[in-house]
Parts: sequence; C-alpha cells; structure tokens
Amino acid sequence: MAIKSIEIAVLDKESDTLVFNKGILILSPSLYWFVKEKMKIPLSQAKKIAPSMFEGIIPSGKYSYFVEKVGEEYWFFAYQDSQILNKLSELGIKPSQVSKVYLAQLALKDIQEPIDAGNKILINEQGTIIALPKSMFPIEAKKLSQIQFDLPKRSLPLRSYTNLVISEEILYRFSILVFITIVAYAVETFIHKKNFATLSAKEQAIMSQYHLPPTTIQIKNIIASLEKIQKQQLAIRDDLDAILRIPLAPTEFFQSLSIGKDIRFEIALIDPKRAELIKNYLVKKIHVLDMQLRGKILSVKCSL
Repeated sequence: MAIKSIEIAVLDKESDTLVFNKGILILSPSLYWFVKEKMKIPLSQAKKIAPSMFEGIIPSGKYSYFVEKVGEEYWFFAYQDSQILNKLSELGIKPSQVSKVYLAQLALKDIQEPIDAGNKILINEQGTIIALPKSMFPIEAKKLSQIQFDLPKRSLPLRSYTNLVISEEILYRFSILVFITIVAYAVETFIHKKNFATLSAKEQAIMSQYHLPPTTIQIKNIIASLEKIQKQQLAIRDDLDAILRIPLAPTEFFQSLSIGKDIRFEIALIDPKRAELIKNYLVKKIHVLDMQLRGKILSVKCSL
C-alpha cells in the first residue's frame, strides 16, 4: 500500500511521548518477537505452527501470532496485544485514534537509511529491522516522513482483552521463576534448532533426489509433530494462566512454582481457612492431583 498524506508514527516500548492525533502506527522491534524459516508448506499450515516457532525463546504470556511469506521464507511474529494497548493508554492514545498497525520488520524491510523513531533509531541490519538507542548512533537519522517506502497489504490485528489484569507484584515474583525455566530451555532449544537445520538439509536432498512433491507424507508427519507440540504448549499455558488468576488476598503470594512432569506451587496464605476457597477455584479450572495445607502454606500438585 503506497503511502499517502496520512499521519504515521513509530511506537516503541520505551516511548515516553508520542505526538499523534489519528493515523497509522508502526511497531518498533521492542514490541514483538521475530523469527524466519524456509519452509515448503502452505501459509495455512505455517499459521498453525507459529506458536511452536517461539518455544523456549519468548517469556511466558498470552501472545498473538502473525505470519507473512516473504520470498522463500516464512516470517513469524509474536506479540502481546495487552502490552501494545497498555502502552497506548500510558501515552494517552485511544485505540479509536489508530486506523491501522504495522510491524516495522514488514513495513520498513526495504529501507536502507536509519530512521528517527523518537528515543530510538531504526536500522536495517542484514534484512532485520532493529532498534538502537540514539546514544549509540552518532549520525543524525531521517524522519519517517522523509523516507520513501510502501506499507504491506495486511495490517496487524489488535485484540482488546477484558480478562482480569494480573498485579505487577505477582508478575514480578512469577517472572523470577519463569526466567530460571527459560534459561534451562534456551540451551535445549539451541541444540534442537541446530539438529533441526541438519535434518532439514537432509530432507531437502532426499526430496530433490527422488523428485518428491512438497505435500509428501514426510512433510505431513513433520506438521503433525509440530501441531502436537503446539497443543501441549497451549495446554500448559492455559494451566499457568488459571494458576496466576487464583483470587489471592492483597498480602498473599506465590512462594514457589516449578514445571516438570507436573506443575507444583506453594502459596503463602494470610489465613488457613482461605485454603478451601482456593481449592474450590482450582478444581474447576485445572486437574489437581494433590493439595496439602501446612500451617499457612498451601502446597498444590497439578497434572500437565
């Protein structure tokens, strides 16, 4: 879509001000995660496996996914609608003021000049749009209005969530536990991706040697395997979401949380009598294997 006379601004996670009346927003790389892979599969199947492409890469949370085919590659994006909407609210911008939203990676993929994005500079680093602090970029960058570029045909769909907001205090405590889990999975994911690249090369050689079409049973098996992983990850995510929404009193908190063959966590209660209330909530949301109360500490074991 060619750019006409319309207001366009870049939204960054660290934006402290944004002069914007009504128009188009371009999301800085700080507001989304991006990976790309060469895959000979239909776009519909690529959309199904999008969550699996970010396993062990992104922090735990509720994400939306966007997939675009660029040349021979599929570009996968993960983003949090709530994070973007909260940032707009923080800057005093209503969703009704935004006509369309685009990802910088897609909207600015062909630019060669650095762009001034408020407190950040956007540059094209070997095909990937990255955001750098202005202090790291001595040369004056151009304004977005001075750059010639075309917007993609598809814009990003933003969904407004009405779910209960998790308090920052609980998120902080839980993020410490999640960080430890992410570090452990990061090493495993690195090895997995390396092995996957080797297997993909062998697969391409076999397909080329025997002139196999891209819809062969080997491809379908790979898709089925990735969909199974996706289903398992979504189930774990739903269980963690239900756990984080336990109706805790203001001074109650999660003392520990671990994920292995099952999910285990402990909650420090203000009164042992509240254990029954929490039990009634949990049995309706997840499969509880065991629940024990020791003093004011409630220990819970749930199946994955």
